[in-house]
Amino acid sequence: MPSLFDKRLLIFSGKGGAGKTSVAAAAAVAAARRGKRVLVVEIGDEERLPSIFGSRKKAGYAGGPVLAMPGAPPIWSMCLTAREALREFAVRSVKFEVFYETIFENPVTRLFTAAAPGLDELTIMGKLEFLVRDSVAPARNGPFDLVILDAPSTGQGLALFKVPLMAMSMARMGPLHTKAERMWQLVADSARTAFNIVTLPEEMPVNEAIDLHRAATEMGLPPGKLIVNGVYPDFFPGDEAALSRARVRGAVPADLPGRLARAAVDAAASFVTRRQAHLALIAKLDAAVPLERITLPFLFTPRIGAGELATFADSLDGF
Repeated sequence: MPSLFDKRLLIFSGKGGAGKTSVAAAAAVAAARRGKRVLVVEIGDEERLPSIFGSRKKAGYAGGPVLAMPGAPPIWSMCLTAREALREFAVRSVKFEVFYETIFENPVTRLFTAAAPGLDELTIMGKLEFLVRDSVAPARNGPFDLVILDAPSTGQGLALFKVPLMAMSMARMGPLHTKAERMWQLVADSARTAFNIVTLPEEMPVNEAIDLHRAATEMGLPPGKLIVNGVYPDFFPGDEAALSRARVRGAVPADLPGRLARAAVDAAASFVTRRQAHLALIAKLDAAVPLERITLPFLFTPRIGAGELATFADSLDGF
């Protein structure tokens, strides 16, 4: 199978809280290890990627380097907002910034643009398409080989990718149709793009991942990988039955060493139970989502840092 990192655009989406931002960051590390020049893009006013990479400086809309690794190209990140994307598009179109200020920054126009359905998503998609087309295209030898999108969570992510189709149906010809068609051709092109689903081995995220895969398939988004994040490791291979027997054996000892040993057995048995529940939900995913699966371990740390990203990147590296 072709490598995940042979694509030009990697999209990561899934239920909020499943860790897709961390997974997108880890994918950037894995790609940079291969010598790829990577740009990671997030959407919205709350910028998170630089802190995950350990950078104290925000990248903002202009973008900037957030991680340098020995022997690898620096990883860049960028935070897109609809207003800044609209401003850039308008200034690029009318050439003079003063025209933008006059036309788009007056209260009447701002009220109209805020109420226009899908305009924010369309400007974001336009910027994304522009980044991939003008910065990644091999013929231009642009600054990046790969763009990774930390997409919005399930419902918002699907709405973002539906907007070009809506614009194409509304404008059957003309410049708007042409621009929207370019956006859709990018996200629907399996040679350039992969739509990856990130989930946790828990009931609600698993059900949402199954629904997301179904909706993405119906929409025509090119399938990527299924990433199951936060799976408990197998600390006690082959000892499950012995732990279960030890847990139910007799009363709690009165002496301290006995109580400590009993607490350790109970904790071990609890880990085994949690892992078995994870495996059952992974089996449910495998039956409903026919994508190549990548499993990432549960990390017993309060936050994701450089070491944790490296661990995730090791798991992603073979894909």
